[in-house]
Amino acid sequence: MNMLEWEDTSIPHRLWVERIDNNETRLCMKVIKDVDPEMLYLKLPVSQEKVMGAWQGRAMVVSDAYDDGCLYSQVRSLFNLDNGCVVWTVNHIQLADKRKMSVDKLAFIPGMIHDRGLLKSALETV
Repeated sequence: MNMLEWEDTSIPHRLWVERIDNNETRLCMKVIKDVDPEMLYLKLPVSQEKVMGAWQGRAMVVSDAYDDGCLYSQVRSLFNLDNGCVVWTVNHIQLADKRKMSVDKLAFIPGMIHDRGLLKSALETV
């Protein structure tokens, strides 16, 4: 297990990678929230070293945030890989008792990259 450190030390979430074999890695994220921590897992078709090399210490915004006071939602890119990118959908819901819960998701988007706030075909940047 190798921890990926956030540049912003105020982010409480934990992110790490685990080697499955030489060509596959599992990205793990522990989302810290008010109710119970949420564990997210994503199998990636690349080596652990490639994931660690792609990590830049922060998530980059892909979509504008939606926030109506009860629901907060945004798509962020965690990093680009040679064969796609990893996005994190951030969703926080305020419960009736005023506590918040997260309903987040990690996804690998093959053939796409994050570039200056947009998801683009990896072929467009060649």
